[in-house]
Amino acid sequence: MIPLLLASTLTWLQSEYDRWETLRLEALASNSRRNQVSDLLSIMRSAETSQRGYAISGDEALRARFVEGERATRRLLRELHRAYGGDVVQQAKLSDLDQTADAKFAEMEEVIHLRDTQGTAVALGRISDGQGQRLMARFEQLAGQLMQREIATGAQRVQAVQARSATIQRAMWIILAIGSIVLAVMLWLLWRQRQAQYRIALASYDAAKRNQAILNGTADPILIINPSGTIEMINPAVTRTLGYEGHELDRRDISVVTDIAPGSGSFHERVGLIDGVLKVSFFHEQLVRDRSGKMIPFDIALGTMRLPDGDHLVMSLRDITERRRLDQQKNDLISSVSHELRTPLTSIIGALSLLNAEAGGELPEGARELVGIAENNGRRLIRLINDMLDVDRIEAGRFQMSMAQVDLRDIALRACENFDGLARSQGAALTCHVPEAPVIVEVDDDRILQVIGNLVSNALKYTPGQGRVQITVRHGRHDGEAIVQVDDEGPGIAAEFRSRIFGRFERAVEHEGTAGTGLGLAIAQEIVSRHGGKIWFEDLPKAGTRFVFSLPASVSATVADDLDLETSILICESDPQVGLSLQSALASEGYASHLVTNAMAARDAIAEHGYTMLLLDMALEDANAFEIARDLRQQAGPDSLSILVVSPQDLEAPTTRLSLDLVDWIEKPVDVLRLKAAVSAGVPLNRREQPTVLHLDDDQDTLDVTAMALAGEAEIFKARSLEQARTLLARRQPDLVILDYHLEHGTGLDLLPDLFTADGIAIPVIIYSAQDLRFDDLTPVDAVLLKSRASMPDLKATIRRVIAERHVRLRL
Repeated sequence: MIPLLLASTLTWLQSEYDRWETLRLEALASNSRRNQVSDLLSIMRSAETSQRGYAISGDEALRARFVEGERATRRLLRELHRAYGGDVVQQAKLSDLDQTADAKFAEMEEVIHLRDTQGTAVALGRISDGQGQRLMARFEQLAGQLMQREIATGAQRVQAVQARSATIQRAMWIILAIGSIVLAVMLWLLWRQRQAQYRIALASYDAAKRNQAILNGTADPILIINPSGTIEMINPAVTRTLGYEGHELDRRDISVVTDIAPGSGSFHERVGLIDGVLKVSFFHEQLVRDRSGKMIPFDIALGTMRLPDGDHLVMSLRDITERRRLDQQKNDLISSVSHELRTPLTSIIGALSLLNAEAGGELPEGARELVGIAENNGRRLIRLINDMLDVDRIEAGRFQMSMAQVDLRDIALRACENFDGLARSQGAALTCHVPEAPVIVEVDDDRILQVIGNLVSNALKYTPGQGRVQITVRHGRHDGEAIVQVDDEGPGIAAEFRSRIFGRFERAVEHEGTAGTGLGLAIAQEIVSRHGGKIWFEDLPKAGTRFVFSLPASVSATVADDLDLETSILICESDPQVGLSLQSALASEGYASHLVTNAMAARDAIAEHGYTMLLLDMALEDANAFEIARDLRQQAGPDSLSILVVSPQDLEAPTTRLSLDLVDWIEKPVDVLRLKAAVSAGVPLNRREQPTVLHLDDDQDTLDVTAMALAGEAEIFKARSLEQARTLLARRQPDLVILDYHLEHGTGLDLLPDLFTADGIAIPVIIYSAQDLRFDDLTPVDAVLLKSRASMPDLKATIRRVIAERHVRLRL
């Protein structure tokens, strides 16, 4: 309390002195202002005398003195205005004085002008009329009022200074008395302190013994390292764990045990200790050498201990053997979850999807609705499982991507198709807008589909019934940039939630009752970031939110080759929205397609890419569709190009249709089931002999659902074990093999050495598994599909692509 009291007293004294000094300066300022007013009055009188003398004598020296007096008067008035800046009363009087001075100088200048132009008599006559004397009297009166008030103010300031001086003098005496008392108290306290020092030293000794006991009893090995980087002390746990005795490590460099400070320079510089702060205080799974030379992984934590001889480091070693065992158990559990949950869910969703497509016969409307509900919720459950597993992979650093150049429009159309059922079940409309030209990006298409899916799922969650969600793909404002945006008509994002919307497990407070884990946007941000893009959100003008992400765009010859191979269907449709709906319907069957809106673009596309099927709108604006069809038929031939007509009505006679050798003639609005059947029959690849596919999976339901989905497109042979698969391979050589990775005995990759033809050519292989795999383990395979992410259309499209690639390689 004594320092506080002294500080308070000194502060008070300082404040009193400051007040005294302020009053003194104000008194001096008041005296200065009185002198200025006095000087002002004197200068004005001198100017008047000079003016009258000039009027009588015409002496130019008097005129010059008058001009100088006018300048000095105006300068003093300005200075007084600044001096009275905060005094309203004096400012008002000073303003009157200004006006009077202006009027007086105007009168005097008029007299001088009359003297110069009309002579002395006229000037003296002007002086004698009394106006100048009245103005001068008014000026003296106002100056006197300023002077009187300033005299009163100065007297007040002097009195205040004297009073403040007396107060300070009394305070000094009081402080002197208090200081004497404080000195006495301090001497008494010093005596008490000397008595307490012994007790403190005794307590310090006890504390040191206690700390030594704690150090010795700690289960983790602890080493004390001095500023030079040598070991100064160890606890018994070091001996128990690493085998070193204390004398064996005494003054030995820490690099004998572990290399936490490589490089050159001082130990503190190498370890990153700057101004007592460590740049890195934790080393994950650092190798430590025991007495026998064996390297053992430990987690190392460093702390600083400041001593008189410098900053010491306290190194604590934590054995991670148990943690590694638990991590392995967790990884085994995740692997089990991946297989045991994803596999049956994939079968369930596949079966429901086939039912919805009436693969098992026509369904009543009520049953179709129930099947749709079951399918949508199954997909929702599988997305939840994927999100949880993805978060674990991100945290463990095992989040992998397989990059390839693809058309971003196709990914958006697949997302629109995948979520159309969910949107309809919620009474919302899901639309997709893509440009006519390809938007080529190098991405992991499954992961980007996951991003769009997460954004669409989130948008549908907050969009009210009868609302609309729209997916848009476009080129960015900058070259080399592709943009995907998802718009909804929801309530928008609360201000307090915006800063953490991309955090893990974050959910808006007002929507906590809405289903979800709060992981979708966090995973989307991670995926987009790993692709070198950005993700953000915007408020829409009227209502709702727009989520946007950007990706680096690219165009290369490799992509063009891939498009030539995969995009076998060209849609020539004058109405872009109808064309997009046709693309979506084809995408649901695994067909990639390209959309153009006029005949000229169709001719160029077929000439450049060599499409195998043309969906032709008969109501084109720039050409006669029949002539286009005949020209293309003559140019390519019926075996190379199949033509399917889509027409608003029955425009032509049957003989005309026969002359075109059409696959089918479908009227608008298009019957989707008829369209899919016609395309399946019309694609030249499907006219060949059906490929034989060997499918190896230990889950019978997955085998059955896949076989039903591929019925009519491939001849399927099923195997539930490696032995069955090898038996089937001995009987017949397949065109393609689908392998599950996780089997009851072994893995699907164990079959790879058997997958060669008699000529030594590798049989194409697709991994279709519930378990994520490392890409460097999958070099011999042609494609990898994750059951929980790839739909049956994805599997169909992959089979078509791999078979097509095989035919191309065989031709070469």
